[in-house]
Formats: sequence, C-alpha cells, structure tokens
Amino acid sequence: MDEENIKAILTKLIAAELALAPGEIDEQASFMKLGVSSVQALKIINRLRKELDVDINPVALFEFKTIEDISAYLAEEFD
Repeated sequence: MDEENIKAILTKLIAAELALAPGEIDEQASFMKLGVSSVQALKIINRLRKELDVDINPVALFEFKTIEDISAYLAEEFD
C-alpha cells in the first residue's frame, strides 16, 4: 500500500477516535498536539493493524510523531 493511502486510513482512524472530521486532522501535527492519549493510540494502532493487515508495534505512534512520519515508515517497511 502506498503512503497516501496509509495517510488517508490513519487520518480517518484518528478522526474517528477524536470525534472529528478527517479534514480537521493536520497530517503534520504531532499526535500529542492532536490530543491523542496513550489509550487512544493503542486503539488506533489496533485498528490500523486490522485495516492494513500489518504487525506494527503500539509504540509506533510515539516513535513516529506525525501521520506523515508513520505513513512513510509503513509504506517503506511493509511494501
């Protein structure tokens, strides 16, 4: 899956978890700045695992600080 599709999926998942519209999510903002808590991060990662069928460590949302960062990583790592 390419980086743009991963960004779209991740943006949708984060928006749903934060009860926002996907257009309200800044792909360059840190997850902390977006207001993603550690509990929410785990939920998002678990949903992302299912959506993309990848085995990604839950810590990834803390290692990769933005949607753009984690999308680039996933596109490269699981290509």
